[in-house]
Amino acid sequence: MAGSSSGCPMPAVLSTAPAFRLPVFAFKCQAFMTIGKRRVELISKHIAVWLLYILYEHSILIFSGQLAINYWEVILNFTLYSLLFYTNANLLLPRFYARSKYIQYILSLVILSLLFAALKYAINVSILPALTNEVLRSAPANSLFWAQVIYRGIYFISLSFGYWFATNTIQLERQKRVQEQKLRLAEQSLMQSELTFLKSQINPHFLFNTLNFLYAQAYPHSEETAKGILLLSDIMRYALKEEEHDGKVMLESEIKHLKNYIDINQLRFNNKLQIQYEVLGSVQFMMILPLVLITFVENCFKHGDLFDPDNPLVIQLKMTENRLSFFTRNKKRTGPKEKTTGIGLINTQKRLDLAYPNRYSLDVHDEQDYFMYKLAIDL
Repeated sequence: MAGSSSGCPMPAVLSTAPAFRLPVFAFKCQAFMTIGKRRVELISKHIAVWLLYILYEHSILIFSGQLAINYWEVILNFTLYSLLFYTNANLLLPRFYARSKYIQYILSLVILSLLFAALKYAINVSILPALTNEVLRSAPANSLFWAQVIYRGIYFISLSFGYWFATNTIQLERQKRVQEQKLRLAEQSLMQSELTFLKSQINPHFLFNTLNFLYAQAYPHSEETAKGILLLSDIMRYALKEEEHDGKVMLESEIKHLKNYIDINQLRFNNKLQIQYEVLGSVQFMMILPLVLITFVENCFKHGDLFDPDNPLVIQLKMTENRLSFFTRNKKRTGPKEKTTGIGLINTQKRLDLAYPNRYSLDVHDEQDYFMYKLAIDL
């Protein structure tokens, strides 16, 4: 902060990234590990289902005495069936069918079926004979072989259809439940906001009535005290009032708020603070994000030495067409420093990022004896 050489020193250029780098990295690692764990669990479940299906299909044939098991034949054929199944379910259906590209889907499915038949032929003609002498399926020249190819192709494509539709239905239902939950939370948040708003309407009203009463009671006895109460009332009224347009207020109002803050601090210290405050250029009809400039000024008061006539606090606001230039410079206070987290400045920078993306610059200069802020905004 302004003038804080110990406690929480500021670098020459403002940067908040290191403070968040480690937590963000840890969060990304945790998210990656969670996704990887879920994927492993999903793959394991699919493998288990395929193994159960293979066991079910072959156990019926074995118990009926119609088939012995050739493990190479089982592995190669069911690998091919799974490729047919997942290519249709995870590639063709989402890419074409789900987007109503039915012609492209039919053509892709025909190509996939021909490729399946060719691979099935290659397995039986070339691969299996090279691995084993006990090929139990029909030879490719046999019409029964091609009937089995067509049957298996249609069977696993149909299964992939059912799998895709089922998973999409489950996913849509989950999304619906999530949306309903978000809607309920939004409704609860809205109700809480409305309650908070009603309370805020009651409390400031009571507060300002009390300040007006104190002002009326203090004025006959001490004009300085009454002036301080009036300035405090104006400062709090500005901080609590709603933005005028698109989350922004008139620049003139923001400048008046700065002046009130300076004046009430002068009252605190019997007008002994050394402050050079000036506003240059025309500020009429300009809008600005509220309570942005005051953050830098508050830091100057909190951490600066404002009693040195040779090194006054400099606060300068200059308007050049639509460009606002705001500058503060203060001498650092010696001795014990107030502890600070820097949250106010970080929040202000985040607000500037949202309201003026690529339209502002903020330079922070932390020298041995002085501290400076330079803010420029294209309003």
